[in-house]
Amino acid sequence: MLREQLLQKAELTEKLNSRGMLSQERYVLNNGVKMTSSEPLTEEQYLFLRNMSNTIKCLPKECFYNAQMITFTEFSELDTKRVQYYEGYVWTGRGMIPILHAWVTIDGKIADVTLSTDPESAQRFFDGEPPQEDLKDRVLGVIPEGWEYLGVPMKSEYIVSTMLKNMEARSLIDNWKDGWPLLTNSESVAT
Repeated sequence: MLREQLLQKAELTEKLNSRGMLSQERYVLNNGVKMTSSEPLTEEQYLFLRNMSNTIKCLPKECFYNAQMITFTEFSELDTKRVQYYEGYVWTGRGMIPILHAWVTIDGKIADVTLSTDPESAQRFFDGEPPQEDLKDRVLGVIPEGWEYLGVPMKSEYIVSTMLKNMEARSLIDNWKDGWPLLTNSESVAT
């Protein structure tokens, strides 16, 4: 379902494109991998994730910040090479279109600290209730039934250097502030 939707949008976008660059969807289709993680994080992996995420709140709608800060923490402080940053699309079946999104893997298992698996969590957040701090309602190793992730693995060095250069976290695929370097083929970041 996700690949078909991205292909349809890529073809439409490319017909209208006058800039001569790849669409975000085409970039992910060409360079992305489908996430197939089906084992929950071990207790040690969960504690490793919590240790890295303790300095951030892992808020909804902050996927690039959440995933990039975890990558930054692992790269700059721990340097264990256990964390891999991904950026691409997620389809949860709740909305009408796939969402440009970011997440990490720990030892190859998905860890999406942004999206809650609880369908009522978004409404509670908008009502002023903070997200679940222990992250147990997030995607921690097992992708929920009906959800799909397709993302491009990116080098930690690129994530960290871009964050430091810009002094902010932002989408690296839809990085319009820097002239879409990934979509114009001026930079390569796949691992």
